[in-house]
Amino acid sequence: MSELLLDKIREILEPIINDQGLLLDNLKYVKKGREYYLEIYVEKEDDVTTLDEVCAVSDLLSKKLDEVDLIQDNYVLDVSTSGAEKPIKDFSLFPKYVGKYVFVKLRNPVNGKNDYTGTLESASSEKIVLSYKEKTRTKTVELQIDNITRSNLAIKF
Repeated sequence: MSELLLDKIREILEPIINDQGLLLDNLKYVKKGREYYLEIYVEKEDDVTTLDEVCAVSDLLSKKLDEVDLIQDNYVLDVSTSGAEKPIKDFSLFPKYVGKYVFVKLRNPVNGKNDYTGTLESASSEKIVLSYKEKTRTKTVELQIDNITRSNLAIKF
């Protein structure tokens, strides 16, 4: 599928998703085996997206896609959410996640560790500060953004 067609689909579906109080996080058209899939990932701005919300928006999107009929192939519509451990792909968005529990993987170790899981205490364009547990103590570490290879929200146990 061309990027132009994918952009047109995004343009049509995004207002429907937004009307449901959700955001379009990602849109992909992929072939898996013999099947084509239109994968749509939706999220809430600052909350967990429920299964009921995903089902409701999926029904609305399915109806709209049938109505506009832009995709010539037979395909499976897959509407879902990245879940509680949503990847943080754009590190410039770290300030949005201050106060959240996150996992961070590092390019080069800091204090002998290659990754950290903890509460994001602060974030700027150059660095983040995490508080994390080590045995019974709470510690704080400052990490440079350019040393981070990947990050995602995490579930606190």
